[in-house]
Amino acid sequence: MGRIIFVLLFSFFACAQLSREEQFQAECEKTRKRSYLFMIPILERHTTGGITEQNNLVWIGNTELAYKKCISEADKNQFNLRSN
Repeated sequence: MGRIIFVLLFSFFACAQLSREEQFQAECEKTRKRSYLFMIPILERHTTGGITEQNNLVWIGNTELAYKKCISEADKNQFNLRSN
């Protein structure tokens, strides 16, 4: 009986993610990559004022600020347990 409980607990902790930090960081990376992949070409083609460099710089600045904020939130969730 003790072995069965040990095996169940061991498999539970081996498969469970106790922190959502890695999941949040992966989402941050995915969002950042998609931002550069899709939005920069759109901004280069379609600008309202005709100043593509300024639009790109503003977008890149906003993207990097959002990325840093996202990583900061992921670091805060390092010790929060998952609720699923």
